[in-house]
Amino acid sequence: MTQLLIWILILLAILLILAFPVGVDAAYDGDDRFLKLKLGPFRKTLLPAEKKEKRKREKKKDTQQEPPDDAKEKIKKRLTLDDILTLAEIGIDTVRRFRMHLSVDRLVMYWTAGAPDPCDAVMQYGRVNAVIGAVLAKAHTRFKIREEDVRTEIDLTAARPEIRFRAVLSIQIWEILLIAVSAAVPGLRWMIKRKRSERAASADAAVERSIQDGEFEYR
Repeated sequence: MTQLLIWILILLAILLILAFPVGVDAAYDGDDRFLKLKLGPFRKTLLPAEKKEKRKREKKKDTQQEPPDDAKEKIKKRLTLDDILTLAEIGIDTVRRFRMHLSVDRLVMYWTAGAPDPCDAVMQYGRVNAVIGAVLAKAHTRFKIREEDVRTEIDLTAARPEIRFRAVLSIQIWEILLIAVSAAVPGLRWMIKRKRSERAASADAAVERSIQDGEFEYR
């Protein structure tokens, strides 16, 4: 009975972890902006980063050595058109699946049109409304938007527009694993096929070199 209870608790913990949402929380309000990593109810600030973190990143970038030009040329030569098309199909399918599972938990945008000339402000207000309407219409067909607050206003006394934006995106861990498996299966097939073709090509090249070196005698 105790072991069964332990297995039930382990199963519940796994299900809870798989259902845990991860994502990003980004906001822009003039000079104030931030980008946070979302892990359930927790937040980790990525931007603005601290000076120490920036220095560490700069040091890491300096220590990284780029591969020589010969290696780059070899990689490019090995990729055939069929390989590029296959990888493109896998990438497009992965993006499509990610878009289907991605959830927009919160979308907030306030746009106050303003310009030195009041006529320009009125024209700006009309164009912004048209663009936002078209973008939101497509966004609702491609994403799950749970909470939305989009407003546009006009201020004839303002010299420039004022924009406030915030987006909270999330996806559950089990959905990430599903997308990864869906991309890994065709990716592994492509790698196996590629290795087989490389082995066959290397074998043919070895036989050709042996013939050129005179190792095979013809009678």
